Amino acid sequence: MTKDISIFDIPHVMEKVGSYLDHRDRLSCALVSKAFHTEFNRLLWRELVFQRHPISPETEPNFKQLEALQANAQLIRKVSFDTQCRPGILPLLSESCTSLKDLAIFVHRIRIDDPEEMAFVPVLDLINRNTQLRTCSFIRHAELSSNTLGKLTIALSQSPCLTELVLMFHISPLPRGWLQHVLQSLPKSLKTLSLQWRRLKVDEMASLPAQEWPDSYPNLEVAKLMIHLTEEEEHMLFQFLNRCPTLKDCQVPTLSTIQSIDHFIDLLATERLPSTLARIDCRSWGELNERQWNNLIWAMNGRIRSFVTGLEFNIPPTRHYIYDMTNCLSDTLESLHIYNSHLIASSDIQLILTTCPKLKKFDCFCYWLLMIHRPQRGESKALPGLQAIASDEDGVSTGVMADWVCLELEELKLTFSDGRSTSAAGPILLQQEQWAVKGIERVYQQIGRLTKLRELTIGWCSVTTFMKDANLDMSLQSGMGHMDGLKSLRMIDVGYIPTVNIGMKEVQWMLDNWPMLRKIDGVVHRYPMVGGEIQEPDYITLLRSKRPSVAIV
Repeated sequence: MTKDISIFDIPHVMEKVGSYLDHRDRLSCALVSKAFHTEFNRLLWRELVFQRHPISPETEPNFKQLEALQANAQLIRKVSFDTQCRPGILPLLSESCTSLKDLAIFVHRIRIDDPEEMAFVPVLDLINRNTQLRTCSFIRHAELSSNTLGKLTIALSQSPCLTELVLMFHISPLPRGWLQHVLQSLPKSLKTLSLQWRRLKVDEMASLPAQEWPDSYPNLEVAKLMIHLTEEEEHMLFQFLNRCPTLKDCQVPTLSTIQSIDHFIDLLATERLPSTLARIDCRSWGELNERQWNNLIWAMNGRIRSFVTGLEFNIPPTRHYIYDMTNCLSDTLESLHIYNSHLIASSDIQLILTTCPKLKKFDCFCYWLLMIHRPQRGESKALPGLQAIASDEDGVSTGVMADWVCLELEELKLTFSDGRSTSAAGPILLQQEQWAVKGIERVYQQIGRLTKLRELTIGWCSVTTFMKDANLDMSLQSGMGHMDGLKSLRMIDVGYIPTVNIGMKEVQWMLDNWPMLRKIDGVVHRYPMVGGEIQEPDYITLLRSKRPSVAIV
């Protein structure tokens, strides 16, 4: 099978043709239409990914490729496209494809001297011709004029079946009134909205006209707003949220002032946000003071089941702020994601896992030197990763570890980085000594009790000299004997475990004890190099032969 890159890259081949193709093979259009006739051809043409390549005579599509594309255009249901991949493909798609369900477009100028609007015409035609479009992702890596943005929002507003929309702009200084214009133009069929702007400034010379606010967005359930707002735009945002009666999931944008954060918390506390709201993502808020944290937790009490936070606080690290959260939310919390935190203690993680019985997803990414606080002595002590979780407040393994009560847990991710950080109270890591602590097996024992677990990731994101010197017993082998009860496990990520050593014995153990396993992550980068080429180990060959449905990445 050819490995030459042409205009198509099919990353996931359907199960029917799995025995004919490796999922990493890249197929040319001519090869697809010649080698696979009726039954396979129809499957392969359903999803196409157009790669970006330098434009040269050698990479221009030939007549046979264009002919095959045009002949199969009505079979295409999903397209991912970069406008710089081939100059002639996008106009051909816009003329021939009328049955698209899913569309992702990465827009660059096709030629450096092309006017933006001329290069953008086929994109608008493609959206306008495909009236059954369900999802659309539009990602822009160059400047965007107010005229082009206005045409795009109008085209999208006239898509009657659109349920998911992603708009992402990395560079563009946006015109005044952009947020109000985009929000007011959303189709009422929309269920998921994701806005992401990395905006440096507002273009004061350009503007977009305001329109009438619709009475409501009756179907919108998810609003991911990864944007920085001015005070005026924040007012527009709050108007928008009040018109979403079915909103369930909201990723709150970066708010400009303390008063804006207080205002959002007040809306939540006084039930002026939709009663259906069950998930809040406020990782972009930055630092919260103690008053704001307490107000947010009490505002979520009884209604929020899923919470994402960065836990960046302008309060002394000895404050046990996790206690307040578990005290209020332990009876309702089903999903918790602690993102990139440097202020969480090992006892906090233990507290979450021992007090939240309804927890189904727990994802904690923090610095791998977790703190064990001893406020009565005025000092902190650092311990690496899971050793800290298995220890008591004095950093000593007592042989006793409280049982986790989150037996409904389906996804568990505990990953640690090697970062260093400081807070308003001074350096967080007051000591960097090594602490001889054992007892990681007790953590594996607790994981082994989670019989409904489907996804598991544990370990470190990087290996440092400190961790190497600690000689940690963090291998997968040390925990396997305790995890044979994970009969529902579908994915395990071992890429974060630096001392893991998977071999024939471990693979056979996985096959015997994890019947539902479908994916092993973090293995491929460990493949040995033989003669300058990566060679697949024998134990992976064994795994593929005995259970070919398992994805190994």
